[in-house]
Amino acid sequence: MQCKQINNLIMKYFDGNISEIELEQLLRHNQKCTDCAEEFELLKDAIYEIEALPEIDPPLELTANIMTAIAEQKHVHVSTRQLICGIVGFVGLVLFTYNIIAYVVFPMMGVAPLVSFQSILEVIYMLIGKAKDGFIAMSLYLGKLLVFRDILFREHTIFIFLWLTMFAVAGLLLYKLINMKNKNNFVDLK
Repeated sequence: MQCKQINNLIMKYFDGNISEIELEQLLRHNQKCTDCAEEFELLKDAIYEIEALPEIDPPLELTANIMTAIAEQKHVHVSTRQLICGIVGFVGLVLFTYNIIAYVVFPMMGVAPLVSFQSILEVIYMLIGKAKDGFIAMSLYLGKLLVFRDILFREHTIFIFLWLTMFAVAGLLLYKLINMKNKNNFVDLK
């Protein structure tokens, strides 16, 4: 058996629901694999030490303290899913209210609705189309920018390399010139 399977058997052993066959496999593997045997012994010792600890009774006021702390918490954690559901529910409620007013209340009063549901859908479709066009234009500009970067890098790599080489050579020449000048000054002092 592989060590990964033996780890499952070790956990079964400590849970107390290991069969005789699995126990034999575990013991046989531990005789061959020193790493698993060492891990088994460490876990056995740790569990023995934990079980040997005296049982501690919690303080009587622990439950009251926990409940007080929970009641005093001021911030409410809202998950992203809850926030999205709340926003969608609110938008649905607004649309429902608008439709009731536009198609039930206004006709009863003899007034035409200001904006129909169909025109709202047309506006939504227009906004989606504009967003889609914007994403397409943005991706085209990004593609052009990447092509421009590749052209610059390919065309000017040699130029940049020559400039760097020239600066390195100029730096070496200055270094040698300064060292020669320092040696000449040192010779003049003698």
